Amino acid sequence: MSIQQNKIAILIGAGAVQNAWEPILNCFRRINNEDTDSDTANFLFSKLICALRLYSKSPKGIAQLNEERDMVNAMKEIVCLSLRNAQETGLLKPREEFESILNNFVLANPNSLFGFVSTNWDTVIDDAADHWVKDKYYDIDSSKVFHLHGSIEQYEQIYLPSETSMENYRSDAENDALGYNHFATYQFLSEANTILLYGLSLDPLDAELCLLLNGTFTQSKMTREIIIINPDYQKVRKRVKALLFPRTDITIRCFDPKNLLKEL
Repeated sequence: MSIQQNKIAILIGAGAVQNAWEPILNCFRRINNEDTDSDTANFLFSKLICALRLYSKSPKGIAQLNEERDMVNAMKEIVCLSLRNAQETGLLKPREEFESILNNFVLANPNSLFGFVSTNWDTVIDDAADHWVKDKYYDIDSSKVFHLHGSIEQYEQIYLPSETSMENYRSDAENDALGYNHFATYQFLSEANTILLYGLSLDPLDAELCLLLNGTFTQSKMTREIIIINPDYQKVRKRVKALLFPRTDITIRCFDPKNLLKEL
């Protein structure tokens, strides 16, 4: 009889990267002011998406739609250039606990299968995960991180806050590609025994990811536990419980990134 290997899905958010928002905020601060924070940036991003949706539904809004789309694409390019530069200069880097998290929750069972999904646009975690895998595993050549919301490698395809995989301002082919990415992520998560959420807040602006997790949590027969690693673990735990409802057979474990030995 074959023994089924444990599978771990590691979901990465902005909280896993030091100074994750700084390169993005610097783009806005040149236009707005020094008070711009991540909440303001998300507010502005979602406003742009709302405008695209409205113009795409109006027969008289074609000119405005094209103008808005060009502005959004230009903004995406500037943001990705800023992120790329921040990576090259070392402003962006994994948080100190990143390797300890992998050592404690992945390497503790070296026979486990594991994979990474990132909601970040930068590729900081990609490099760190690849380095860790090559250092710890002799039989794995490299590690790949799947970017659910796109990455700096293709700025046109990054996913802005509040966007979904079905938008009227995109072509059918673009929507199909994004929809397939979410379907593939759902399949990956559904096969995992452990889902580890690191630096991910499950923000309301990312409702589609929450819907995807809700489907996984309530339908998957494989999921045994959800591990939350976040300084604001209490808020994330409440959101996870809401996504789990009505299931009560999945264990939720919480840790502060600064103390991975103490379960909260």
